[in-house]
Amino acid sequence: MTREEITKHVKQVIKMEMLKKDMNFVELQKVMEAHGYNYSLDAIRQKVGRGTYDARFLYEFSESMGLDILFVEKINSSNLKLV
Repeated sequence: MTREEITKHVKQVIKMEMLKKDMNFVELQKVMEAHGYNYSLDAIRQKVGRGTYDARFLYEFSESMGLDILFVEKINSSNLKLV
């Protein structure tokens, strides 16, 4: 993936989870604040909008939303064997 593709994907990660919970940025800011993560509404919008937030922000987001971050080994289609 190119850097631009990664940025596009990262922008979508948080937005998709917010959509699943029918949550807007105002509600996200309140939930994060309730968990002790103090970001202004503008800061959250900018981080998510740019898609350049750091791992700490992603962790704080996932904790606030009741989500786990899982690392899964990539599936390479050339390694798949049909049985």
